[in-house]
Amino acid sequence: MNSNKVALIFGGTSNERLVSVASAQNVVNYFQNPDIYFINPQGQWFPVTAEELLAHKNPFVQEFQPKSSAVASDLMGTVSLLKDKISFLALHGTAGEDGTYQEFFEKNQLAYTGSGAKASRLCFNKAKTKEAARTQNMSLASELLVHFDSVDSVNKLRKFFSDKKKIVLKPNANGSSFGLFIVSNETELENAITQIKKSTEHDYIVEEFVTGREITVGVWEKLNGIVPLAPSEVLLEAGSNFDYQGKYLGRGSKEITPADLNSVQKKACQDLALLAHKSFGCLGYSRTDMILTANGPVFIETNTLPGMTKASFFPQQLAAENISFQTFIDELLKSGLSRYQKV
Repeated sequence: MNSNKVALIFGGTSNERLVSVASAQNVVNYFQNPDIYFINPQGQWFPVTAEELLAHKNPFVQEFQPKSSAVASDLMGTVSLLKDKISFLALHGTAGEDGTYQEFFEKNQLAYTGSGAKASRLCFNKAKTKEAARTQNMSLASELLVHFDSVDSVNKLRKFFSDKKKIVLKPNANGSSFGLFIVSNETELENAITQIKKSTEHDYIVEEFVTGREITVGVWEKLNGIVPLAPSEVLLEAGSNFDYQGKYLGRGSKEITPADLNSVQKKACQDLALLAHKSFGCLGYSRTDMILTANGPVFIETNTLPGMTKASFFPQQLAAENISFQTFIDELLKSGLSRYQKV
């Protein structure tokens, strides 16, 4: 295999595909003459030039429109395109991050970056992730899995809210940038129930609201060791949530990297991120979100394909550690190639 030949894959069928475009724009110049493929919302694959990708403006708002014709109608038709290359997955959300692509690549002995199918499936399902976290004695918020197609399940949600007084609702198997609700009164609860029932996501993880500082920590796994990165903190304006508007459009939130933590707090947060990465079976890199309380960090979730946009946490944390982005990319490709003895 020509280990220098990279296939950069971005876009996808999920509602996080706009973020994927911005991630691809930020990483494309770190590869030498990569093949670049855009996946549209219908799952078709289109070849794209670096110039075409970089010329796209406002990626967090505007849909990317390829100029060429499709070269594959779906994932099944991509084996010949990706053979003898390593695929760099600049994908986020369903299909790209839930293990679907990873399982396909593994079955077809195609090299790719990031965690394998098993870890990807686990971390994308928040309820199953919390089950795994509980076996590692991680501190967790109490939770309830709610199926909004079930009247009984929704009634259990109302009881859960009555007991906890303030709760967080988010899709069980999707990114938390979309469909996030923080509820502190019955009117907000009923509004959330109404909106969720109208949406396509009906399985939600509901957690007791944890008061504390929002911290996220990246983990970089090199061939010769695993490195926790500098923690970041999210500061929210009153009444704001860290949703898509806050993460990518800078509305209602401020990100601080490195976070202002003492040595004990920093180590506790980094240790939790390391434990999550190792125990969940992640590979290459991951990022773990948590709430830092007076009693230590409370685990929230682990991302197996963290955002790679210029505004994303992972690049911020690499910079805070004086790690060049090129070095990170090169090591990520090496770890992807190491997945197989012979590719």
